[in-house]
Amino acid sequence: MKFSELSAQQWAELQPYLDTAVLPVTGLTGMEMPYEVTEQLERLRDVLDMIEQPFKGRIVTYPAVQYGPWTYEIAAHVSQVCNNLRTIGFKYVILAAAVPVLSEAKPNADLMIGPADDGSLPEAAAVSESVRKLWLGRP
Repeated sequence: MKFSELSAQQWAELQPYLDTAVLPVTGLTGMEMPYEVTEQLERLRDVLDMIEQPFKGRIVTYPAVQYGPWTYEIAAHVSQVCNNLRTIGFKYVILAAAVPVLSEAKPNADLMIGPADDGSLPEAAAVSESVRKLWLGRP
């Protein structure tokens, strides 16, 4: 479910069931050519589809963090957004990335899903299993 699909009344009714926020991160720098931006946004769409479609009744997808290459500063900013999402009531926060996330600059999301260092996307079955393990409290 997208954030924009929820009215205040719907949120009050559905909040007990919508315990997971998805935070998309595009990783744009402003140095991309228009076709490169399109490719990056399509990659993010593909990652989001693997999360949103099978888990519609339990997640809320927030607006994307659009600009900022993956650095410690962006990781710190994304970590703060993750903390804020937990503060307003989400039990879990999943980061959906259009770019590989540097292992030394990981935010405090409960789960990060995105391309590998070579740009390949994870398999849908692996994403589904990772989300289910998160909810079951398994590593």
